[in-house]
Amino acid sequence: MTEHGPPLAEDVRNDRKLRVARLIILGSLSFLLVVLLLLPLMEATMGEEGFSLWRPLVAEAVAIPLSVALVLLMRSRIDGRRNPDPWLYWGSVVLAVIGAAALQNPLTSMFFLAAWWGLGVFMAPRRIGAAVTLGLLVAPWLFIPFSPMDINPLAYLAVWTTAIVWSLILAAGSLASLWLWDITNDAVRGQAARAQLAVTEERLRFARDMHDLLGHSLSALAVKAELAGRLAERAPDRAAAEMTEVHELARKALQQVRTAVSGYREVDLAGEVDAVGSVLAANGTRVSVTGLDGLALSPERASLAAWVVREGVTNVLRHSDATECQIVFTPARDTAVGRVLVVEVSNDQARGDGAPEESSGNGLAGLSERVSMSGGTLSAAHTGDGGFLLRAVVPL
Repeated sequence: MTEHGPPLAEDVRNDRKLRVARLIILGSLSFLLVVLLLLPLMEATMGEEGFSLWRPLVAEAVAIPLSVALVLLMRSRIDGRRNPDPWLYWGSVVLAVIGAAALQNPLTSMFFLAAWWGLGVFMAPRRIGAAVTLGLLVAPWLFIPFSPMDINPLAYLAVWTTAIVWSLILAAGSLASLWLWDITNDAVRGQAARAQLAVTEERLRFARDMHDLLGHSLSALAVKAELAGRLAERAPDRAAAEMTEVHELARKALQQVRTAVSGYREVDLAGEVDAVGSVLAANGTRVSVTGLDGLALSPERASLAAWVVREGVTNVLRHSDATECQIVFTPARDTAVGRVLVVEVSNDQARGDGAPEESSGNGLAGLSERVSMSGGTLSAAHTGDGGFLLRAVVPL
């Protein structure tokens, strides 16, 4: 389901897949329950002379709650609970032994135990399953005194061996069904988790974009509006011109937000440098741009460099009293990643001496994530002369 809304179509389809797969697995495993219920009936209808009818009826009466217990254990196992309810599990073991002891034919008795083992061995952790397996291997030999038949040890050993082989075949089928369920469940859950992760990543990307867009635009609007306010009385014409620029900036900011919401926004590097240069100049900060002329970049790398410039200038406006700002683009070669572009935005009068993260809010964190996703690195630090330097290394 979505975080704040109805389930998506993909979620509904995934849930339907799991329900269908669950029913198929339960149906395939229910074959052993049918065997448990039929074995006492077979002995009751095909009993030899000297057999008591009440004993297979007792076994049938035991097989019914035993089948119910196995169904509950199967549901618990399919729902992901590896440790079953102790009363339910050990109760099924006791019922299986009682039912097998009540049967008189060694063949039906051993196959009764084998049918339970072919499913029940997977309902508990391996250590418990191994202990129960050893007990069930010994149990048929303890039933010999209660059988009305004359037991030939060699024939009994052959039947015992046959029952073991049959139980292994049943267990292989049960294991394949449970393994198929685990794979299906993991695949569907993994698909849902990947979809949720994609949604989360898109939300983070959108949050970074909106912060970068509005952070710069609102800072520029604040600078222009403050300047217009100072000029309102002594230079009305210039104040009017500044307010016209405020209006234009607001219009551009609104357009940028709209295109960001639409998902088609790209940031132009040259246009961004010109825009931030005019804002800094209006704030009384001299701007020096180096290395931009003749710089050929792919659209993705140009957009990333523009984000670095935008965040760097936003920090200059918010967190400095700079009189000069330098924006430098330097192509270089890194021994690890090859050709890179070094983008530096520095100013000469940063406020305070705290860590960059403490003064720059979420902007640098979001930019760092953006640069890291492209394989680059970002650093921000105060310089020794009281300034501040934002430096990004972007692979080309």
